This record gives sequence, C-alpha cells and structure tokens, in this order.
Amino acid sequence: MKALRWIMIPVLILGLFFFSSMIQSKTQDERKIQVESAIQRALNLCYAQEGFYPAKLDYLIDNYGIQINPDTYYVYYKTIGANIRPDVTVYLRHP
Repeated sequence: MKALRWIMIPVLILGLFFFSSMIQSKTQDERKIQVESAIQRALNLCYAQEGFYPAKLDYLIDNYGIQINPDTYYVYYKTIGANIRPDVTVYLRHP
C-alpha cells in the first residue's frame, strides 16, 4: 500500500501541472481574441463616426481607448486605403 502511495503522489502532481498549463494556454488564447475583437470594434466605431479607417493602429490607441501590452502581443495592422477595412491580426509573443 505504501508503494502505491509513493507512485500515485508524483502522478497526481504531474497531472495538476499539466492541467494548470492547459488552463493558462486557453486563457492566453481568449485574451488574444479579446484584443483582436476590441480592435475590430474600434475600427467599426471610427468608421461610423469619422468616415475613414485609420492608417495606423496608434490612432485607435490614442482616440478609442485600445490598450495593447506590447510585451505580450504583436499586432499586424495593414491598411490599403482610408475606405478599405485594414487587415488586423493579433499574435501572442513568446518569450
């Protein structure tokens, strides 16, 4: 019985670490989706209020309250013209 206990304790600890890392990964993915969604909503609002899509992401940050942690996310933001919706993709930075 003691031998079984010594085997089960490390297995249980490894299982908890695995489960914890799965939850952390899912949380990071959900936050990335929230950042991208916030940028898309700000684009919609900017176009509705001002009649153009901004040429730079900084415009949304300065005027529409978008907050992006540059240590955590990289945002690909490419514009073609003032009346064409920009291509926006958010990437998670890995240390």
